[in-house]
Amino acid sequence: MILAIETATDVCGAAVVHKGRVVAHRSILEKNIHSEKLLPMVNDVLFDAALLLKDVDAIAVSIGPGSFTGLRIGLSTAKGLAVVLQKAIIPVPTLDALAFEYYRSHSKNSACIVCPLIDAKRDEVFYCFYDVSAAGINRCSEYIIESIAHVGKSAARYDSVVFVGDGARKMEKMPGWIGNHRCMPDIICSPDSVGMMAEKDGERLSAEVISTLEPLYIRDFVTTHPGRKHDLRSHPLPAAP
Repeated sequence: MILAIETATDVCGAAVVHKGRVVAHRSILEKNIHSEKLLPMVNDVLFDAALLLKDVDAIAVSIGPGSFTGLRIGLSTAKGLAVVLQKAIIPVPTLDALAFEYYRSHSKNSACIVCPLIDAKRDEVFYCFYDVSAAGINRCSEYIIESIAHVGKSAARYDSVVFVGDGARKMEKMPGWIGNHRCMPDIICSPDSVGMMAEKDGERLSAEVISTLEPLYIRDFVTTHPGRKHDLRSHPLPAAP
């Protein structure tokens, strides 16, 4: 059983995932409520799943990029639970989970390039490109923070791109919006996808080493170097069960 937490975006949610199935789920799309709502949601999904905290095998957490405050809340909650229960933590990059959220509902579509966009304020977004096919999703670029205009230029090398996430609303407002690109801002990150990715392909970090785990901010890497990229291990991402 995986207890999954999502607080990296405006979504605040928790889910219980087991063998590719969402056993229980709670989420709210609202800003600035994560610290108040997260633990009650954890309690609610455990109740819905007829589980106790000790029954959970590991805790998956959306590790970023995303909201600075939201990331701290989610990770600190995951760490606290992991330490008390002596459970593993499975960090899941938020852009990966967002791309997987698209795949879960569009896996029967033809192959395409998907670009999750997370609003980073100002005119910037966090983003990454993924190759999506019936077999699953593969990350094909680094995790980057850039202006929305730069993302549009980067997308020009593809015949068509599907933009998902709250940052897709910025792309919709870009002047000269042409071509075969599509925006689907209603596809947002969910604790369900965080849990499914963690269960399928996540790396379990033991409770003894989680003290060194930090959110994947990305913005820290661009303080004096705009456009700086950040890359974790490049590897194929899982197909939906």
